[in-house]
Amino acid sequence: MKKIRLRIPGSMGAALGAELDLPLHHTPHAWAIFSHCFTCSRNLKAFHIICEHLAQNGIAVLRFDFTGIGDSDGDFSQTNFASDVDDIVAVSEYMAANYSAPELLIGHSMGGTAMLKAAERIPSCQSAVTIAAPVDPGYVARHYNHLHPQVIKTGSASMTIGGNHFSIGEKFFQDLYYPEDGSYLDSFQKPLLICHSLDDDILDHAHAEKLHLHAGKPSSLVSLDNADHLLSNKDDAAYVADLIAGWAKRYIP
Repeated sequence: MKKIRLRIPGSMGAALGAELDLPLHHTPHAWAIFSHCFTCSRNLKAFHIICEHLAQNGIAVLRFDFTGIGDSDGDFSQTNFASDVDDIVAVSEYMAANYSAPELLIGHSMGGTAMLKAAERIPSCQSAVTIAAPVDPGYVARHYNHLHPQVIKTGSASMTIGGNHFSIGEKFFQDLYYPEDGSYLDSFQKPLLICHSLDDDILDHAHAEKLHLHAGKPSSLVSLDNADHLLSNKDDAAYVADLIAGWAKRYIP
């Protein structure tokens, strides 16, 4: 496949680091966006595997880093779920202006939840895929709610994830205002593939079941076996890529 590194204007004015995977010998028959998990980056090995596999199957995929993460500019402490949604929309507008409007949206974990919300604002979206996504946009904020008093007192707090330190502010806790049950997704009624491991070590499979209840008509729920949250086993990532490639053929001619 062919790879193109990009700098894309983000929703908050910062340049977003991005990479476009293209089929090597033919024109893509579809275009997709891949959005990563909370505090991850687009460079997680599993994401490379999934996007490269899709490119080999004729689907061009643009994956990017959210504002303040990875190769992207900007201040992470000023971001939240809403700004992530805005970044996805900004990337879709860039694709439409410079390549082709995305028909397929794919997101891992919180990137998947943000992608479902962004789909309302992306007219070209024909279908979507979530991988290990929480049903609740405030899931991460609720997990760190014990830091909220410190933010109220001092204006910021620090969290450590995977050995990396991140500063958060009051904006981060605005995510707590979203409904916990996923009912806000009722407006998303496009074909949806939900991939979630029964052995997910971070996010319970019940989140996938609630997504299946609220979002996407028709929707398909695939329960993965023996895969961790980050799909760290390359065979698990390849299997998910196969699922997406096969499923997408039905909805993206």
